[in-house]
Amino acid sequence: MEPDDLSLQVYFDGECGFCRRVAAWLDRQPKFVPVDCVAAQDAAGESCPFELDSLLERVTVVASDGAVYRGTNGWLVVLWALRNYRAWSLRMSGPGGRRWAERLCAAISGFAALTRKHR
Repeated sequence: MEPDDLSLQVYFDGECGFCRRVAAWLDRQPKFVPVDCVAAQDAAGESCPFELDSLLERVTVVASDGAVYRGTNGWLVVLWALRNYRAWSLRMSGPGGRRWAERLCAAISGFAALTRKHR
């Protein structure tokens, strides 16, 4: 069971079409924990403690309790928050699934980087 006040903020590249589609998909998913997707370009310089380059480097997720998750850990915690994907998150977090999760996240990040180069 999740604390009633737990929420996640996911920073994404607002100039990347692929990243915007993933954020829109996340917004539509049923959730155990609220997930707020924020374009890194909009967040940097406001109350966000991260520099824009750092946010664009890899997915960054900040929990309302102050925990920060980046890269593969960020994707896994986002999946954990979603009703239809929590089981996947737990499987991929285990010893046998972690390497697969890291490869999948690297492929997603590589695809996003490739699409950004062709803007």
